[in-house]
Amino acid sequence: MFAWVARFLGRVESRLVLSAAIIVSLLPFEWVPRFDALFLALFSIEFGLRVLLVFRGEALHAHGSARGVTPTEAELEENRGWQWPSTGTLVLMLFDLLALLSFVPSLVGLDDGDAQTRWLRLFRLTRMMLLLSYWAPLVRDVWSVVLRHERAKQVTLMGLVVLSLSFAGAVVIDQLRVDDEELIDFDGDGEFGLDEHGQAVDPDDERFVVHLWWAFRQIQDPGNMMSSPEQIAAVVVSVALTVFGLFLVSFLIGLGTDVVRELMELSRLRPPGLHGHTIIVNIDPSTQRLLHELLRYSRKLLPEGALSRAWLAELIRNTKRGIKGARYLVVGRSHDPPDFLRQPELARIIYREVHVEDQTFLVRTDVAEAQRVVLLADLAAEDPDAATIQSLLTITESLREADEEARRRDSLWGLPSRSRRARMLIAEVLDESNVPAARAAIAGDGSGRDSARTRAFVVPSERLIALFVACITRRPGVGRLLEELLTSHGHELYTMFFDLPGLAYRRPLERGLGDDAGEVMGELIRRARSLASTERVVPVGVLMAGEGGADDIVVHINPEPDFSSVSLARGLVADVADLEDLEDVEDVEDVEGAAKLRRAAGSGQCLGFVAIADNFARVRELADDLHDRARAQVPADLTGSPKLGPFVCADTTKLHRVLVCGFRSGTVSMVESLIQSEPQTQILIMLRDQAAVDAAWDNFDAHTKLIERGLLRGHHGRFRVDENQRALTWLNPDDPSAPSDRPHVHLVIGDWSSSRQLTALPLGFGHVGTMDAVLLISSEHVGSDARTSKTLMKLETLTQAPRIVAEVLDVELARRLRKRGVEQGSDRVHVYSIQELRAFFMFQSVVVPAFDLVYTELMGPWGQSFVQLEPDPSAARLTGTCTFEELANHLSLDDRVLCGVELCHDSSPHQHSSRCRTSLHVADAGSGSDSIDLEQLVDVWVISSD
Repeated sequence: MFAWVARFLGRVESRLVLSAAIIVSLLPFEWVPRFDALFLALFSIEFGLRVLLVFRGEALHAHGSARGVTPTEAELEENRGWQWPSTGTLVLMLFDLLALLSFVPSLVGLDDGDAQTRWLRLFRLTRMMLLLSYWAPLVRDVWSVVLRHERAKQVTLMGLVVLSLSFAGAVVIDQLRVDDEELIDFDGDGEFGLDEHGQAVDPDDERFVVHLWWAFRQIQDPGNMMSSPEQIAAVVVSVALTVFGLFLVSFLIGLGTDVVRELMELSRLRPPGLHGHTIIVNIDPSTQRLLHELLRYSRKLLPEGALSRAWLAELIRNTKRGIKGARYLVVGRSHDPPDFLRQPELARIIYREVHVEDQTFLVRTDVAEAQRVVLLADLAAEDPDAATIQSLLTITESLREADEEARRRDSLWGLPSRSRRARMLIAEVLDESNVPAARAAIAGDGSGRDSARTRAFVVPSERLIALFVACITRRPGVGRLLEELLTSHGHELYTMFFDLPGLAYRRPLERGLGDDAGEVMGELIRRARSLASTERVVPVGVLMAGEGGADDIVVHINPEPDFSSVSLARGLVADVADLEDLEDVEDVEDVEGAAKLRRAAGSGQCLGFVAIADNFARVRELADDLHDRARAQVPADLTGSPKLGPFVCADTTKLHRVLVCGFRSGTVSMVESLIQSEPQTQILIMLRDQAAVDAAWDNFDAHTKLIERGLLRGHHGRFRVDENQRALTWLNPDDPSAPSDRPHVHLVIGDWSSSRQLTALPLGFGHVGTMDAVLLISSEHVGSDARTSKTLMKLETLTQAPRIVAEVLDVELARRLRKRGVEQGSDRVHVYSIQELRAFFMFQSVVVPAFDLVYTELMGPWGQSFVQLEPDPSAARLTGTCTFEELANHLSLDDRVLCGVELCHDSSPHQHSSRCRTSLHVADAGSGSDSIDLEQLVDVWVISSD
């Protein structure tokens, strides 16, 4: 509580209000006493809070923190509990109390002009001293900068020189007496010369003190130079002092510039005074894109419609930061902020130069009061993951100490620890093999000091990029869908946890949803379609508790929904029974029994769900409905299913022969994903030199050892090594003893930018045109993008056969290459920036907790993933219209979840060409209404196991 009070009084807004009130209360106007009651109430509250902080010692502790000095254990022990302030502080508090009493006489009816009470008003002047106290950090900065040793010597020297020259000029004027006829008006009062008696009209013009002041004014203001050169001595002195004054002004300008520059530097060393903000640590090429996505997502939280009470209520509900908007702080190592922070959109983002290992990091970034900390991989480090793990150790231990101190302060009042929202710590790890070590750094030392206020997530960005590339390679067109889901544009995939520490939404379900994922899915679909909101919510999965503890979350994507509790299944089957492909269905009971057998049931309590929506407010609306509306009040999903023809899977890329050029640590996961999708594939990995081959070999070996030791879980298999042939065979974890005719992976040395090499690939792979796919893997080395561009041009001239997926670093280069492919009408070349992909995944980690569990499932070749379906060309053409829900019900009969539809706008009905202009509409009908024009339907995207 004390820390909150100190932070509240220290806010700029509070200081501005109090400063304005002090100044207004001292104005000598007749209308000011009318507000004495208001001033008394405001100043009394502020005085009471300040007295509380003074006797509690919080102000001293806060000032120490503001200086950027971490308190020692002895200082912490000394500041514990109540303490008696200094005598000077007590005297100032007494005068401040008298200043408060000065408002009382006019309120109790005493005469405001009574001298017995009016003298109390003089004590109001003591509140002027509080103005300096309110702005003490700024005053201390100016004082410390001006009085630094070297600068203090310069200022003192210039002051002595000014005084010396002024004294010398006065002496010259005084000693060289001017004639009476040539008296000069030294004091500037307009009176000089002699009267009729021969006496000086103004005797002050002959005084030494007046001459001294005149000489001082000549130095300070060149405009005071004599306008009439009648008195030679005075003219010489005036010119000399004026010339020196010009040099003095130049010196003062330079001195002032240095002072301002140092004040700006000192301001960067101070805490920003933020609360509930997001800290982004480390600056890399993906940081700019990440900030743009975060800010654009913040703007999406603005509700639609006119300004009203409901509009403001939804705005505050969407973001706890209210109308101030999102607050972000970027931490880097360079003295100057990066250039992109000078852009108008990013100008409000605060920058701090500090290293995580610096003891002032926690103070200068207000980490203890942050809502989340995003730790990006330091790509400039020799071992980025090692630097990340070290930073995690420092941050987590420091945060635990800060939380322990907060709990100790609460215990001094005998009160239980406050229930405060836990902060989130999101760390990016490049190599998936380092994820267990990163989690161990977060978990603590087992001493029971683990902070309940920090919840951490580790994001294996390289693995996610690898799965993205493998998914793009397998399924043409999926990149368009993933780009909308991964960015702040359009719709996103959201995870909703009912009661997870660290998240803003925490409403545990009282009634529960059971432990059957299919029943939960059916309940979510019914409620989502019965909501009054015009924005569609599409449930796609269920989050269940695993058997590995509180942090074990199992994602069930597309469990077959069970509507048997509301008899909806009977209605659906009745509609479907007329279709030709379900002639073998005898009765409804068999269908329901088969559905329950096929359903993937959860193994524990339901923790939440996964849904596609335009923003998180729609998902939260569905979660609130689970609390507020009983199941009996939810209508059955009577949407039904139209009599549509069958849909078939669109063509996918054959992966029997794949050429991979280049290697990164995540390439192992990409290769594994390709083998899982096509067990008979042959992958040729071409590397530049023997060192690259050895590094790749070590990565495959490390992957296998982690699996053998139980440190890498999930859909992973070991690689069997053939040292003689430099080949590897992937072993299916479900059937490790299954025979394999030949190795899956071959490692060779070659130059993939050479036409000669591409036309005669090693190990008998032949011409590159015989490959099914070519993958160009980027690296962080200088010249990687140029090499990739050269290879793409070579491939374009050599063959038009294989599907090409290329990685580059530069975002603009990737866009130019993609645009070039579109203009040529080719859909076989896809180029992506790995820095942009890394920004997308880190953006998702900020707004979607545990997002990697969902996307790993959806982009992987196992289980449920994104599948493109198109109307069966052998069946009757689709005509008419249907709603999005009706189409979703039709596809759900084959255990498919509808995500989006792709419509053609250029061609006439039933004449869709491969080059027609199409638009993808995720969770939307796309026609401005709620109906889908089936004549323009090109294909649909679903989540399925096909």
